Amino acid sequence: MAVDFALPVSGPLLGVGVDIVDIDRIRSMRERQGDRFIQRVYTQAEQDYCLKMKFPDKHLAARFAAKEAVSKAFSTGIGDPFNWTSIGVVVGDRGQPEVELDAKCAQFMESLGGVRVAISLSHTETTAIAFAALIGRNG
Repeated sequence: MAVDFALPVSGPLLGVGVDIVDIDRIRSMRERQGDRFIQRVYTQAEQDYCLKMKFPDKHLAARFAAKEAVSKAFSTGIGDPFNWTSIGVVVGDRGQPEVELDAKCAQFMESLGGVRVAISLSHTETTAIAFAALIGRNG
């Protein structure tokens, strides 16, 4: 089978992060806090994507886990220089999840020698998980 795309070529692995989230926890927070929770935690693109889904809490939970995983890959956690909406997950050209960083986070990534963040998301009926890798320049 011929492959008609190439994976991005990039350098050393600078950091990794993983997080797992209980989907009912996200559902509960959304029910209690409503729009305030959604707007505080998710980018507009994430809101647009997740809230149109039949079961939005699965997708919201995966993105919540992604934000945590990315912040762990940077060895910072959520807080300076990141806030919840500093990290967003969008759908790439092939349907794959991709990370978008705000300007401050992108600058921080560059200061660490990073060029991109690779991410993988998955969920079951009860949990969502995300794995993130901070990728550096070629050596």
